[in-house]
Amino acid sequence: MRVFKLMFYVLLLAGFACCGASGNSDAAADSIGRNSMTEETHTVNTENINLINLVYRKFVFAIDSDGYEINNPEKYFTSNALKKLMDDYTFDCDNGYCYAYYALRTEAQDSKPESDDVSIIYSIDMSENGWYLVSYSDMGWFGKTRIRIVDGKIDDYERIESSYSKKL
Repeated sequence: MRVFKLMFYVLLLAGFACCGASGNSDAAADSIGRNSMTEETHTVNTENINLINLVYRKFVFAIDSDGYEINNPEKYFTSNALKKLMDDYTFDCDNGYCYAYYALRTEAQDSKPESDDVSIIYSIDMSENGWYLVSYSDMGWFGKTRIRIVDGKIDDYERIESSYSKKL
């Protein structure tokens, strides 16, 4: 009788151990799934931030521009953004398509007095639904622009803050 009692306790403990291990493996699988989703989100976020940095460097601030990329904005902008950039263009356009890349910065045409005349991005913060908030200095003038990324390209933008004043 005592042997049966001992076997009962051994089987009971084995049952508890199996259930506990099974729950832990499910938790581990959930954790791995969450980590891969977090890594995937981080990768996409990093790619989008790199895109915004590149576009500002080559198009908006025109620090690192080259003829090929300037003439092929479709690589970085969706058709929606390109249409908006064409609509925002305020000068005469004699040679094909003209885009208002300046719409992604402040309205300043001259550098801020007593500034170092440098244009740089301070930060790019992810917002919601593919939107990013870009904070920058445009020749010494502070600005913020919201940019939406869709399928790895800039799809929309909105200037939301600028320290530039036309009363200079």
